[in-house]
Amino acid sequence: MNASNNQPVEVSTKMQEGEWTDESLKVLVGSYQQKLREMGAPEEQIHTAVETLDDGSVNIRVSWQRQGTQTLTETGQGLVPEEENSRGQGEHIPAGEATKDSKGLGAVLGDAERSAIDAPPTERAEQAKKHQEVPELLVHTDDAGNSYVEDIGPTKS
Repeated sequence: MNASNNQPVEVSTKMQEGEWTDESLKVLVGSYQQKLREMGAPEEQIHTAVETLDDGSVNIRVSWQRQGTQTLTETGQGLVPEEENSRGQGEHIPAGEATKDSKGLGAVLGDAERSAIDAPPTERAEQAKKHQEVPELLVHTDDAGNSYVEDIGPTKS
């Protein structure tokens, strides 16, 4: 870990008078809190500060001081299954064909954006996926923000 990881994650802004209402402020704060949750922040580590100033403006700060112990699943960093058409953004690209956006030499020589990963998975890959294990890992973060990962799964023979 480098020194930049010692700092808390923070989302903040200042809104001038007339740019916000109580309802829009509640929605904005909620969206900032949700961003930190999506990054893996446990609820008890999310700190919210909303300060209304004398000039009618408001300062909003939602932060996450990373510390303690969580599993990768709790931090949202577990294994994420790949979507069937992850590189095609929903576009079906038949094996061996170029994409509809391919023009010029791309249509002749093949689409530069297409690689072997775009091909349908092999039978061996499908079998391996069925037997893939999710690692049992714990992430420890101390008060200074230094993190390390511990494998707590069974020992492999």
